[in-house]
Amino acid sequence: MNERTGADGEDRERVQADYSSYDYASDEEAVERAVRFRYLDPFQGVIPPALLSSKDFISYVKVTAMIHPFHEKKERIKAASYEIRAGKKAIWWDQNGLKKERVVDEKNPLFLQKNSITFVQIESTIRLPQYIALRFNLRISSVHRGLLLGTGPLIDPEFEGDILIPIHNLTDQDYAIPVNEGLIWVEFTKTSSPPDPTWLYRIEPRKSLLTPTQYLEKANGNNPIRSSLGGAIAEFRARAEAAETSARRARRDSRLAAFTGIVAFLGVAIGIGIALHSYFGTMIALAGTVQDKASTALAKTEVLASRAEEDRKSTDETKKLIDDSKKSLDTAIREIGILREEITSLRAVEQTRQQQASVKKATNARQIRRGRGRLR
Repeated sequence: MNERTGADGEDRERVQADYSSYDYASDEEAVERAVRFRYLDPFQGVIPPALLSSKDFISYVKVTAMIHPFHEKKERIKAASYEIRAGKKAIWWDQNGLKKERVVDEKNPLFLQKNSITFVQIESTIRLPQYIALRFNLRISSVHRGLLLGTGPLIDPEFEGDILIPIHNLTDQDYAIPVNEGLIWVEFTKTSSPPDPTWLYRIEPRKSLLTPTQYLEKANGNNPIRSSLGGAIAEFRARAEAAETSARRARRDSRLAAFTGIVAFLGVAIGIGIALHSYFGTMIALAGTVQDKASTALAKTEVLASRAEEDRKSTDETKKLIDDSKKSLDTAIREIGILREEITSLRAVEQTRQQQASVKKATNARQIRRGRGRLR
């Protein structure tokens, strides 16, 4: 087979012209076409390597049956992606580590247990040729529910079989998604190299045509695969139940102890009552004497209280008088200070006046002596 020759030896251009008559394959035809076009690109040179538009991947699906069954409906096709729904089977492990399986079809919706990981098969079988790769992701409505899928899982060219999609339900509620609601959006990419059955780097055949059990056996020895959150919640619930059991036991024991205490208390109370009955006679007699003494003491207390009140009033008046005296004393001290300053000023003036008078007297005496000298 050369680059320009088809599987039946016809000229490629003529073979390509015939592809327009292809329609979606039946179940038997899908297997046959997948084998025939695994290394034969029916649109080589016509559709370039790229992320395929809806028009181009529809053409490839019709001819190669790489997705089967395929539903060409407006609500399931976008510009560059195709909606695939859940189908066939779902597998998960409950909180006790028991494996659960459930058929998914029109009567049985996809069940996603809270705080769990569920492995979901899709409705279509995948048979990719060597020149087509597939990538998928969850619908945004499922993401908004709190569901999670690893970003952008890639399915390599030449993969064949049913895939298992691990979906994490991180919420605290179960979900039941009907099969008529889409699960994932798939996009198709045509690789840059033309098909070559001798190409070294190809998917290993052991990775195709596996059952769900084989996938899980290969991944984890078919051991329970559960969300760590679910395990933590289960452990917390077990601890809470143990705590509740202990609390109930403690309440039961405390009720028993309380009942025993009440019985003992009643016995003691009856004994005390009998003893008090004979004791009360003496106590009544004493009560009269105590009452008289109490009345006398109360009268004395009232007298003392009256005297204390008078003493308090006298003390308040004395305190007020002392305060007024202190204020008068402070005023007198200030006035004495002022008088002292005035006396000091007067003394200074008097001393100055006396000094001036002494000087004047001395001057006059000198003048008299001089006058007497002239007269002689």
